[in-house]
Amino acid sequence: MHIDEGTALTTDHGRAGAQSSGPAEPRRRPRLEDVASALGVSIKTVSRALRGDPKVRESTRQRIVAEADRLGVQLNDVAAGLRRKNQAMTTIGVTLGDCTNPFFAPMLRGIHSVATERGYLVLTADAQNDPELEHRAIRSFFAHRVAGLIIAPVGDDLGYLANEAAFGSAIVFVDSPPPGLGESMDSVTTTNAASTREGVEHLLARGHQRIGYLGHPRRGSGAEERWAGYVAALEAAGLRVDPDLVRDELVTEADACRAAEDLLETARPDAVFVDNNRLCTGLLQSKAFARRRLDVVSFDRFELAAAFGVSVIDSDPYDVGRAGAKLLFDRLADATRPPQRLEVPARLVVHEDPMY
Repeated sequence: MHIDEGTALTTDHGRAGAQSSGPAEPRRRPRLEDVASALGVSIKTVSRALRGDPKVRESTRQRIVAEADRLGVQLNDVAAGLRRKNQAMTTIGVTLGDCTNPFFAPMLRGIHSVATERGYLVLTADAQNDPELEHRAIRSFFAHRVAGLIIAPVGDDLGYLANEAAFGSAIVFVDSPPPGLGESMDSVTTTNAASTREGVEHLLARGHQRIGYLGHPRRGSGAEERWAGYVAALEAAGLRVDPDLVRDELVTEADACRAAEDLLETARPDAVFVDNNRLCTGLLQSKAFARRRLDVVSFDRFELAAAFGVSVIDSDPYDVGRAGAKLLFDRLADATRPPQRLEVPARLVVHEDPMY
């Protein structure tokens, strides 16, 4: 029955009825079949076009997308994944240690760039530096049947993922190798130990011998490797590690600010190495640093480094993200190949303090 806008609702017998006060019955969402029927193409072609398959002619894809938009047709990856046995959806999951850390933004952009090229959607979870939250996020991703998972780990033991890998799940670690899993999974890191050593050697070459260390918790191997680079540089110069010059287990900028106040006022270092950019921001916020502008080298670049004369070790998180995503899709293409560990080289960028 067709009802013109503004006319009264009528019954099947033609009698005027009262206007319904209840909610309108939801419309049936158009389906792929509706687009296929309207354009005279196959349902498979419609599906491939809407997923961005490059094998579909561009002119055909544009017609299909336009008609899908007109009708309000959306793909349903969840339903498709449930219909097809042993086939995951065209989504990948990413868990990051702390989304407020500016280090992770370019890494995520690198992951997105590769996923987009392959027509995949990226779902992201923020672990907030909490291993339990990280665990729940990982379980949730697998429950949603993502095709694969990229993890920048915060927990010190992710051995429970060994079973997932054995079941064929594609998993790649970025920023730090897999804690508790040895060399059994794919990972992409930067040259943590070697580049930290280079940064500390730069400070030693400038005549500094009391080099302080501000570091985040050494649960992940990335933090362990940076600490190892610091120790190696001092030992090669014939210097011992002085515990009074070390402040670690730091997470937030506030943690680093308080630690810097204590370090600079009590241990009196003549230079400082900081093992990530967020902690270095905390150092710059301390009043003690404002009073004593020391030479500083920080792992990871950040916007204010040059303005404060802070030399940085640029670990290129964008390239780390891209490399991690490529490894993930390689794993999806061949689940039997041996695990790989890649290192993206970091480089020391020296900034002179503009106050001097």
